[in-house]
Amino acid sequence: MWVLGIYVILMIIGDVIDLGVGALAAHMWSDTIALPIFLLCYFATLAIAWVIAVRIAESMKLTT
Repeated sequence: MWVLGIYVILMIIGDVIDLGVGALAAHMWSDTIALPIFLLCYFATLAIAWVIAVRIAESMKLTT
């Protein structure tokens, strides 16, 4: 259960960063290029946040 809580917190932080990257790409180039960049960042955040959440939970002995 702790892993999911940590994961949600990491995803919120990652989504804010992804939104900023997408907005920056839209400002620098175009919306057509910004969408794939945002989606790539979003799906990378899904995977990376899970790995980090598991490592945090294991290091804090929060897993059962």
